[in-house]
Amino acid sequence: MTSPQTTPATLINLFEVHAGAENDFIEWWERSSKLLSKEPGFLDATLHQNPQSGALFQFINVAHWESAEALDQARAKQKETLQSFSSAKGHPGMYNIVSSYP
Repeated sequence: MTSPQTTPATLINLFEVHAGAENDFIEWWERSSKLLSKEPGFLDATLHQNPQSGALFQFINVAHWESAEALDQARAKQKETLQSFSSAKGHPGMYNIVSSYP
C-alpha cells in the first residue's frame, strides 16, 4: 500500500480573474509554472480558459505532483511569486482519482 506522502497528487485550482487582466494572468501563470516546474516532484501542469465571457472561473489550472508534500514544499519556497498577482483569486484543492474512463 502506498503511503499518503508518496501518493501522486492532483491540484485543481479555479481562478477568478478581474476583467481586463486575463493576459497578465496568463503571463503570471506561465512565469510561476516555469519556477514550479524546476521544483522536486513536479510532473506537469496545464491551464484551461473558459471561452464564455463573464464566467465566474475564467481559468482552471490542473497540476500533477509526485506527492502533496512535494507540492507543499514548492509552494512554500515560491510563496512570494505565487502571491505576486493581485488581480486574481485562486480556489485550490487537492484531488484523488476515484474513477476514470479509458
